[in-house]
Amino acid sequence: MDFEAMMKMPQVAEIGYNTYVINEYGLDAMFLIVGDEKALLIDTGTGVFDLPMLLKTLTDKPVQVVLTHGHPDHAGAIGWFDEVYAHPDDFEMAQRLSYEGRRIYAKSILRMNPNAPITADYTVRFEKQPKLLPLFEGETIDLGGRHVMVFETPGHTPGGLSFLDVRERICITGDACNGNTLLLSFGGEPHPKQTLSTLQKTAEKLISLEPLFDRNYNGHVGYGGSAFCLPQPYSVSRDMKSLCEDLLAGNEKPEEQSFDIGGKEGKSYHALRGAAGIRYTDAAAK
Repeated sequence: MDFEAMMKMPQVAEIGYNTYVINEYGLDAMFLIVGDEKALLIDTGTGVFDLPMLLKTLTDKPVQVVLTHGHPDHAGAIGWFDEVYAHPDDFEMAQRLSYEGRRIYAKSILRMNPNAPITADYTVRFEKQPKLLPLFEGETIDLGGRHVMVFETPGHTPGGLSFLDVRERICITGDACNGNTLLLSFGGEPHPKQTLSTLQKTAEKLISLEPLFDRNYNGHVGYGGSAFCLPQPYSVSRDMKSLCEDLLAGNEKPEEQSFDIGGKEGKSYHALRGAAGIRYTDAAAK
């Protein structure tokens, strides 16, 4: 890699032994877990830089690719790879991602990061799509001397997945449960799993897994160009559980807002509690 290319690469931090977070200029965060025999890339990002080139600087092992979910900021660069694992409920979402949609997203977020060495014009056009392979809860990915457990955590999307690194005791949850969890449909009809009740069950599952991990990283470490590279507050899952319970019971009144997603305007609601936040529509209020 020449000097100019190196200077335009995104920020990388080692958050555990042979465990890396790749902050794609504030657009999203990817994670690389390296074992003795192969490495696991969790999410591919939006696709505004040469991801395979960066991976070669971090490992010489073959890389298996998995997705936390099918949104453009997490699955946008699947075109770099021949095979990608994801939950089947998000296959269609990942397959219909467009260059223009990814570019519009990059442009909107990069406004918050004026020091980024790239612009939305760096969005990569892919000529092919990978073969999508199914991944389900209960499966364990063996990297050689290191194991990653798979858990289904729907709500934000119907096929949301989280990954638990057994050795380093790190849980990587994508956008499943954080300070701005969206229950909104991006250009399509709402899915039955994109509801407050589904999100509550996901929060309960993450609470049940807490004895197995010490740190919980979401898919937007360094959002908007922030230099911070921290896990989520430990209370996030409990805050989310209680917030969903009270919204469903009518004990919490959300703030009404408007939204425009995929050119479709509508009404949404916003609620916060502790480290948790939700934005949702009437269709998700069940």
